[in-house]
Amino acid sequence: MPKADVNPPNEYPESAAVIVGGGLGSRFGGDKLSISLAGKPLLAWSLEAFQATPAISSIVIVVPAGSEEKFREIGREAGISKLIAVVSGGAERHESVLRGLNALPSTIELVAIHDAARPLVTPDLIMRCLGVAIEVGAAAAAAPVTDTLHESDQEKCAARTVDRTALWAMQTPQVFRLAPLLRLLENIGDRKPTDEVSLVLAAGWRVPFVESLKPNFKVTWPEDVALQEAFLKIRISHS
Repeated sequence: MPKADVNPPNEYPESAAVIVGGGLGSRFGGDKLSISLAGKPLLAWSLEAFQATPAISSIVIVVPAGSEEKFREIGREAGISKLIAVVSGGAERHESVLRGLNALPSTIELVAIHDAARPLVTPDLIMRCLGVAIEVGAAAAAAPVTDTLHESDQEKCAARTVDRTALWAMQTPQVFRLAPLLRLLENIGDRKPTDEVSLVLAAGWRVPFVESLKPNFKVTWPEDVALQEAFLKIRISHS
């Protein structure tokens, strides 16, 4: 895995990653994090990207309950020296994220939260997200929406064309200052945000987008695996 092109400046705060894979993979049909993807477990690709990111000092992974040792072994086999904890996920995403954050050292100032099912993430994207978050307290990887969008009526027929000019598809990593994010998650109430940007937006945070310049999509369906492998093999051939 190539390192990011830019070394972190001295003023980078201590930063960590929480890689979240606490779900059961129901749409995929079971565990997807340990399947072989271009010769490695799917999770290993994300672990290696954060391991190779200079500004990241610690990594925590969140996995389904009962599978902790299996994923510790994946980390050991991949040589992930920054991996400090493997914890079980909760019933909802925000519970899994909170468990991961609570496993971080108290000295961490910035945390990058990443979907374990996005193995195409690169050190360059991680570093660019961290660099923006240093300035404003948050940043999120995203890609401009390029498809034509239509809103449907109650019968699922096209009713209105949606202007896509200002629309972005959210990705990860999403980077935040740790202390205020923890406070939000500990006082979340009945909300069930689908990502951390949704949570902090409701609290009035400003979250700049960091454009993802390379494919960074999520493995959701079994058919996604072959496409991910194709991108990874191209990357390997060019490294």
